[in-house]
Amino acid sequence: MRRAQRCIRAAAATGLLTTVLTISVTAGAAMGTNGVPFSWPLLLEVLIPAGLTAGIHWRSRIAAALMLAYFLLSKALWVWNDLLLHDDDGGVAWADVMDSLDACLSGGLFVMVVLVCLYAAGVYGTVAWHRLHRRQ
Repeated sequence: MRRAQRCIRAAAATGLLTTVLTISVTAGAAMGTNGVPFSWPLLLEVLIPAGLTAGIHWRSRIAAALMLAYFLLSKALWVWNDLLLHDDDGGVAWADVMDSLDACLSGGLFVMVVLVCLYAAGVYGTVAWHRLHRRQ
């Protein structure tokens, strides 16, 4: 039970960190200080992780799984967008893919892997918590 609760807390803290970083990027875009053009869908980029983080905190298995999927999808879309910007000569090389991964994932590939592991631990924790809680 303790391991499940630790995994849930770690995933919720990671979600909170993701939400705060997204808020800072969105606020910078709204003020025009970070070079990212502001658009209203950026507010969804704040609301989605905030809601899913609250769901993880409340031990929702669905929220934990959706947060993991959302994080992976958002990083894949960042890399895809960056690759489209590099596609000058009609083809994308493997080196371009690795450069895009490193450029789009603030902190690099290592940070992304750590965050994915923490979100996966949240999925494990919520499932284990419900399994253990049902038996009592």
